Amino acid sequence: MGSRALTSLLATLLLAAPLARAEPGSVQGEVLISIAGPDGKSRPKEDRSGVVVYITGYTEPPPAEVARMGQRDKSFTPSVLPIVAGQKVEFENQDRVLHNVFSRSVARKFDAGKNRPGEKYVETFNKTGIIDIYCDIHESMVATLVVVPNRAFALTDKEGRFVLRNVPPGRYPLFAVHRSTEKSDIARGEVHVEPGRTSTVTLQLEEARECDTHLDKHGKPYVPRPDYAGTKGD
Repeated sequence: MGSRALTSLLATLLLAAPLARAEPGSVQGEVLISIAGPDGKSRPKEDRSGVVVYITGYTEPPPAEVARMGQRDKSFTPSVLPIVAGQKVEFENQDRVLHNVFSRSVARKFDAGKNRPGEKYVETFNKTGIIDIYCDIHESMVATLVVVPNRAFALTDKEGRFVLRNVPPGRYPLFAVHRSTEKSDIARGEVHVEPGRTSTVTLQLEEARECDTHLDKHGKPYVPRPDYAGTKGD
């Protein structure tokens, strides 16, 4: 075979071969949180855990495992839960009293009805967004689902640190959200992920504590109800 023919053959094989996927990178950093003190002045918050940090700009299929949120001691556990769009969430009543799970959020409206101790309810969340979760019986029960488009997300530790792994190379929007009993703005930034390298970023949130005076699932003020383990239904 002549040199020209060999060169042409090699070029054809290279074009036919699938392109190798670029090595993923990672993102690490911290979230700084400012909170107003008793004097009204802003100060750094010591415990910066529970902030959801995530990247948008591409989608990935959700994991097969079901995410879980329990109802225990008249609280949702965890109070902030990040999931991938399309993932299922199981809500389990782990208390000895009747509970409910509902949301009137734009991203997902649903109502689990009344759930007796030990009962479970599973819901699928297909749309990205922030979903506030409540109990129609206990007004103080508040939680947040953060539905993201891919698996590049993490929850911060007490020092506000986070790591996002296996991120495809590229330039992406970066967000930080802190919800449930704390109310804060969404921190926005941008990160450039290079193959096999780690990018470092810092995000800033302003937090304001406030009394959650949300309405019940019918859009009306809560009415005090006695605790009891009744039958399932509305």
